[in-house]
Amino acid sequence: MRIWSIAALYLCFVGCGFAETASGSDPRIVPAVAPAETEADPLKDILARLGQNAAKLVSCTSNIDYLVIQDPDLLDAHALRKGNMYYLKTDERSYIRINFETLRQDDFDEEKRPEVYLFDGVWLTKVDYALEQMDRYQQAPEDKPLDALTFLSHHFPLVGFSGGEQLQTEFDIRLGDSSPDDDPNMIRLHLDVRKESRYSKDYKAIDFWIDSTRYLPRRVRALSTQGDIYDIRFVDIRTNLKLEKEAFKIDIPAHFRKNVEFLKQEPETKGLN
Repeated sequence: MRIWSIAALYLCFVGCGFAETASGSDPRIVPAVAPAETEADPLKDILARLGQNAAKLVSCTSNIDYLVIQDPDLLDAHALRKGNMYYLKTDERSYIRINFETLRQDDFDEEKRPEVYLFDGVWLTKVDYALEQMDRYQQAPEDKPLDALTFLSHHFPLVGFSGGEQLQTEFDIRLGDSSPDDDPNMIRLHLDVRKESRYSKDYKAIDFWIDSTRYLPRRVRALSTQGDIYDIRFVDIRTNLKLEKEAFKIDIPAHFRKNVEFLKQEPETKGLN
């Protein structure tokens, strides 16, 4: 599966709508209802609520724990990165930024390893502070920006922030089986990738967990076609708070090596491999 050089995050933006912390409230967010008020088909109700919240998503911030397990049956190499994520949608374009601050590999101690990934609809930017290098790849014409979440959909399994209807066109969805370590306040969905899906070359299956009171994705666990596992947890997720575009600007130290590649003919995903 093609991923950023660190390993593998859109499908979790398919249904979000927090406006404050988990204890806050926002009239634009669809509230949970008592079981007696839900429809006969609980899955249909869940997907409908995801879709309603996704339509209202303007901004999102969250701390993230991002675990990659490479070849779990043989190599079983673990890499855990921690950082934060920012998303903003404006009338002109959308933006997403991911800051990784630390890295822990297998049983070694956690170490500082700052990296920044930014996509503004046109340019994909990666800054590696350890290597002192910045790479920028143009992905679309300046006057035809891509949707930031859609662009990431093949590279980071961010499921749950774009609406249940979209999920149903790409996956066979069912309520997942609960495991003993599952949070009882979470709803688990299991997604099998359809053969005709545009994600069929990237993923085999995806599980994601939704906050049952706010209908927000809180965890995504994806199995790639290569057998690797990508596990993302969202901590202190907040949506529809005021977020300025300045949050998506990066100050690059003058001495960093800089590699810039302009768009040639067709939009590429170079820089994510």
